Amino acid sequence: MKSEEFISCYAEPIAAIWGEVAHRYAVTQREFAERLYACAARCLPGGEDDLKNAEEVIALLTHLKAEELCLAIACERGDNNAWRDFETGYRVMMIAAARKLTRDEAEAEDLVQSVIGELYGVRGNDEQRQSKLAHYSGRGSLGGWLRAVIYQSFIDRTRQASRFEQIEEATEFDRLPPRVDGLVSATVAPPDEIEETRLRHATEEALAQAFASLEARDRLLLNYYYFDELTLREIGALMGVHEATISRWLHRVQRQVRRKTEDLLRRNYKLRRAEIAECLHLATSAEVDLRKMIGEAKGASVERAP
Repeated sequence: MKSEEFISCYAEPIAAIWGEVAHRYAVTQREFAERLYACAARCLPGGEDDLKNAEEVIALLTHLKAEELCLAIACERGDNNAWRDFETGYRVMMIAAARKLTRDEAEAEDLVQSVIGELYGVRGNDEQRQSKLAHYSGRGSLGGWLRAVIYQSFIDRTRQASRFEQIEEATEFDRLPPRVDGLVSATVAPPDEIEETRLRHATEEALAQAFASLEARDRLLLNYYYFDELTLREIGALMGVHEATISRWLHRVQRQVRRKTEDLLRRNYKLRRAEIAECLHLATSAEVDLRKMIGEAKGASVERAP
């Protein structure tokens, strides 16, 4: 499916997503729609072959970070207002991420400036600027994607510097990464993949801690519902209360787990609101196996109720 057909086929959901974008800069709806097509073709498991699968396409489009994607498109187009908002919203965060990697203020500034240069773009043979922002799909937060870009740039710099370091011991040759086209290389995942892996890992750890903090009865309740897949009535019979009471207990425990998870993601992982929202989406999707996680967490504290 080509872009024209895609935009025509999914005109309604595209218009709905575009309607949610508050600050559009100089980006047109057509430009935005074409980026959605490129993102869908790149991100769906089957590539362009999956573009006819309306359920998968709409699910993908619905969860894209539309505001941040529009900002990225505007910056890629060289919109000065967009770049001012980008600098205001993301530069401090980028410096902090770079500082954690380099452990040096001046080197962190230099790394971020280099990344911003790549984001602004360089002139190709056709005199068009080629911006790395063209690779931002909107699947994850722009802040998380930028952290992944900084990480990848740091790895590239470190790898390049290591090529010029003298190897002192013969055994060190065994630790060198494989060569590709005559150059030492190491496999680095794309920024979107790095960011998704990072958020999934944070979500799983925070959820595990949230489950572990529950009272024994509450863990038992979650195990009955998620792990044993019992109905509310069956759980009520086992625990000696009405199913309406089980429903109230279950909603209370779910809220407690959610709040504890959000708090852990904010305090321990320093995630921003948009990233926490994405983590919660992962927790309610197939990305995180709650049944497996609850099953592992039940341990000795999950005795069967009398």
